[in-house]
Amino acid sequence: MWTIVPAMVAVLLIFPVSGAYAQGKVYTWTDARGNVHITDTEPPAQARVTDVVEDPASASAEAGQQRPEPKGPYGERTRREQAEAAGQRAVEAEREAQEAVRRADEQSRYAIEYRKRYSNTTERRENFKYKIRAEEEKAEALRLEALKAIDRARSASEEARPSLAPQPAPRP
Repeated sequence: MWTIVPAMVAVLLIFPVSGAYAQGKVYTWTDARGNVHITDTEPPAQARVTDVVEDPASASAEAGQQRPEPKGPYGERTRREQAEAAGQRAVEAEREAQEAVRRADEQSRYAIEYRKRYSNTTERRENFKYKIRAEEEKAEALRLEALKAIDRARSASEEARPSLAPQPAPRP
């Protein structure tokens, strides 16, 4: 038991210090008497703030921003990988759109054939009208799905286009 107490005291002493790192801001300010304070809490309104240090990771996370892209070969590799991924997404979306159009076309042909086969007489038309309507509704649903897939492919292609364009050379 007595060996646990020093460990707990050490943890409790370290825990408040880690709060400054968790918050991400450290203030340096001078009070009315001229004393310099370094705290993780905001200084009083009448204090003269000399410096505020923010942790870049927490500042960008608070603002909902991404970290700036690194310069040099690593940044170029990241841009290239992002461009390739955007190109792959565009190709995949195009393939899905073509498949959706094919399915819609096939269903439309089937619905037309079904209508021809089962609506040649008034009696057959009456007996199969629900099935004919169901096939036509399937064809319409697939047509709408194909249009959405085409829109997704178009937007993926537009998204990939700027990233695939050559980057201008930096000026010396």
